[in-house]
Amino acid sequence: MNFIRGPWGSGKTVATVFKIARHAGTVFPVCRDGVVHVRCAAIRDTYREMAKTALASWHQFFPKRGPFTAPQADAYSGGQDRPVKHILEWDVVRKWPDGPKKTLVRLEMEFGAIGNENLDSFFKGYEISMGWINECDLIHEDAPARFFGRTARFPPRAEIAEWEADRLGVETDEETGHQVIRLPRIIMGDFNPPDESNWTYKREIEEPEKWPGYKFFAQPSGLSPQGENRRGKTRKDYEDEETSFGGPKAADARRNVHGEYAAKKVGTVVYSNFALTKHRADTKLEPVRNLPYFMGFDAGGRPACAIGQFMPTGQFRALREIISDPDIITGPRRHAEAVMEVLLRDFAGMACGGAWGDPSAWDGADRQRGELAHMETVSLALNIPIYPTETNDFKSRFEAVDFYLNGDLDANTPRSLWCPSLKYTIRGFVSQYHLTKHSSEAKTESVEIDKNEYSHIQDAWQYLLYGYRGRAKVRKDAAQLGRPANVVPIRSITAKSDFDVFKS
Repeated sequence: MNFIRGPWGSGKTVATVFKIARHAGTVFPVCRDGVVHVRCAAIRDTYREMAKTALASWHQFFPKRGPFTAPQADAYSGGQDRPVKHILEWDVVRKWPDGPKKTLVRLEMEFGAIGNENLDSFFKGYEISMGWINECDLIHEDAPARFFGRTARFPPRAEIAEWEADRLGVETDEETGHQVIRLPRIIMGDFNPPDESNWTYKREIEEPEKWPGYKFFAQPSGLSPQGENRRGKTRKDYEDEETSFGGPKAADARRNVHGEYAAKKVGTVVYSNFALTKHRADTKLEPVRNLPYFMGFDAGGRPACAIGQFMPTGQFRALREIISDPDIITGPRRHAEAVMEVLLRDFAGMACGGAWGDPSAWDGADRQRGELAHMETVSLALNIPIYPTETNDFKSRFEAVDFYLNGDLDANTPRSLWCPSLKYTIRGFVSQYHLTKHSSEAKTESVEIDKNEYSHIQDAWQYLLYGYRGRAKVRKDAAQLGRPANVVPIRSITAKSDFDVFKS
């Protein structure tokens, strides 16, 4: 099951059209009558959307009465808010036992829409070779598996030429127990990137190990030097769209111009410099054994812990997140136990280089009765000193993290790399760590973060990086952001002049 995502006009649908034609002519078997018989079903959410997208692209290359339409009168049927069937025929050269031979390919293309139908009843009647899900993010997450289950049912096994078994192999039929020729099973899909709540994001980004049959491919940004579809859509077209959407960091621009997953419009995303394709590692990051690890802690009702390492190159690698269960009250002891489990599993025998937490988590304990504050309890339980950061000022903490998201060490090395296992952290970066509605609309003078299940781990990363860098370094970097280190600040020079504004 192959899925391709990308910006508007990047050639996803056209590529899928030719993928179908290519597979029909090269992959599927020759039958006993000497013809390659293939049946492909294309589905969409509604018939009207199907007519505007997939069917329109299909007709661009295979018109109703075009040169590849089969000669019989009913080779094209349907339309007007109902299923469409289009039968194509063309010749290819295929290998036969006695050598290469011109062979007829007969492709039955069926276009349908799920609408409000039950998935099981919709797919029950399909007997197909392969399937295409157009704009697959709009289809129910169970549809790909249901669709896949209807492949390899055409052509009937008894009609396949016996010598094709040498190429395709054999398998045991589940119903009869007989050995039959194996048929290819192919599902393909195309889509524009949705927000991170969609099933495509979960299966591509968050849980790829749980979906080994799914392969995702990403088209480059419309403004990237690697943009492929310049004949179909110019760079100027994408630039104009980006401007109309509100600039490169607007959610619609990130989705439709740059081909990235982006946030729902619930509030201004805090870390707009985070780029999924750049900062998220391709594979799980493991600790470097001879380097120390560093920790950040957030307390409160749902405490969280962040663990990472600083490479000799200057790169920060975010390795692990520990999140509290929302259904269980998590006190300092339970929190410490969860952190210790991760340390023993992934960091045993390694040194902790430093740990920092929310300064307010040292308050509230009754000292006269011998009570310990949250961070003190966690520190004792882990036998690791945890220190409060110099301040709890949000802007300072934000700048500490943003420093590692803004800029690169060299052309191929981002300043920070985040392990793909950091589900809550990455989803927070993409969309869920955002300002409140009032703060987003500038109806309040203070910066207000929407407190949700993703905000606590973000705070933990802030304490880690702010604690490591310190207040002075964070402020210095923020002040010089975008200015080379050897450039003298303008305020350090006072020009001498006889100019008098009152005499001029």
